[in-house]
Amino acid sequence: MMSTIKLKHRLEYALLASLGLMARTISDKVAAWAGVRLGDMTFDVFRLRRMVALDNLTKAFPEKPPGEIKNIAGSLYRNLGKNLLEFLRFPKLSGEDIKNKVKFIGQEHLDQAIKGGKGALLISSHFGNWELCSSSIAAYGYPLSVVVYEQHNPLTDQMMNNIRRAKNLDVIFKPDAPRAILKALARNRFVAILIDQDAGQDGVFVDFMGRPAATAKGPAVFAIRTGAPLLPGVIVRQDDGGHICYIEPPIYADPANDKEQETLRLTALVTQAMEKYVRKYPDHWYWVHRRWKTQPKQKDHSR
Repeated sequence: MMSTIKLKHRLEYALLASLGLMARTISDKVAAWAGVRLGDMTFDVFRLRRMVALDNLTKAFPEKPPGEIKNIAGSLYRNLGKNLLEFLRFPKLSGEDIKNKVKFIGQEHLDQAIKGGKGALLISSHFGNWELCSSSIAAYGYPLSVVVYEQHNPLTDQMMNNIRRAKNLDVIFKPDAPRAILKALARNRFVAILIDQDAGQDGVFVDFMGRPAATAKGPAVFAIRTGAPLLPGVIVRQDDGGHICYIEPPIYADPANDKEQETLRLTALVTQAMEKYVRKYPDHWYWVHRRWKTQPKQKDHSR
């Protein structure tokens, strides 16, 4: 249901739509340059969530000096700028264009999951150009549904989802997710879920980058209920402007285990898979999010 449209929403939409028109008239090389400049401006001038990113990086990598931390954060913002310009250019790209931009390592795991007949839960995070990752999987012919949060701005939200649907992605909104995910898996579809947002006290706490992180347990619950495998995956930007999508081996639920313990085990495993890439490519992950906002409640030992 579309919320009330405010003047602020219209202005934001006009700005994003104008940026999209510009992005679709320039070359890949110029778009990459513009993305870098946009990232630099956001980091150095507007400083949007800059302190959050620096604080998260400092706590995750206490061994790194402040100068290196700042460089990683700056590189992240440049990548985010390039991500945005690339996403806004999607309408001019054919499936073949996208396939030419993205290569796969571990594609056999996608094929194996399709043959299994139970679909698969593709687990990723706000890492690299995650929108390009999902669009490339669809471009290679795999049936894919993506779980998304509704944006605060209904106009930009509609624009983004129209771009996704034009790339053969089925969009599942978070409030409707449980039933829609089960239906998608029953039809042997892949369902992409990002698990790197703070899940609050409804999540389960697993270690991520050396700290307890409240993590969504939904993917593990669906894997236990349906037998569908969990497939961790990320996309990594290359120096030549291309991308590599890495698909990790499938993780299966053990129906013999206690459900609560199995939920924790599966969630920890997919989180560890994400951490491996975050440590290797720290400027690819979304450090601007307050990932560790929710912490385990302290037990009261005063009684």
